[in-house]
Amino acid sequence: MNSIDLVVLLIQKGCWAAIAAVGFAVLFNVPKYVLPHCALIGALGYALRVALMSNGMGIVLATLCAALLIGVLATILAQNYGVSETLFSVGPAIPMIPGSYAYKAVIGLVTVANSPDLEHDSTLLLAAFENGIKAMLTVLFLSFGIALPSLIWSTFRRRNK
Repeated sequence: MNSIDLVVLLIQKGCWAAIAAVGFAVLFNVPKYVLPHCALIGALGYALRVALMSNGMGIVLATLCAALLIGVLATILAQNYGVSETLFSVGPAIPMIPGSYAYKAVIGLVTVANSPDLEHDSTLLLAAFENGIKAMLTVLFLSFGIALPSLIWSTFRRRNK
C-alpha cells in the first residue's frame, strides 16, 4: 500500500470513526460542547490504530496505542473544562471494540458445540479460541490504555500539592 492509499484509508476510517464516536456520545447524553471533541478524538484514535495495523502491528497492541492517545487527549480536555475524562473517552473508545472477533469466537464455539464429531472441528475450536483471546485482550488493553493517563495525571497532581 503506497502512502497516498494509506492517507485516503486513514481519512475514510477516521471520518467513520468520528461519526460513530459522536453517535455513542449522544447515546450516553454527553453535553453538546463535548461532541466535536469526541469526533476528533475518535477519528485520531481510530486512524492511529489503522495506521499501526497497516504497518504490521497486531490489533491488540495497536488498540493499546490508540487507547493511550484517547486517554491522553481526554485527560487534557477534561482538565481544561474541569469535567470527568469519561465524557471525552467513552464515545471514541466504543468504535474500537472488536465485535467481529467476538462474533467469530461465539459462532465457532456454537458450531463446535452442535457438531457430533469433535475431532474434525479442532481447527474451528482453535480459531474460536484465538478470536476470543484477541477480543478479550483488545477490550482489556482498550480499557487500560484509556485509564492509564488519568491515573498517572492524578498521581502526579497529588505529589505536587
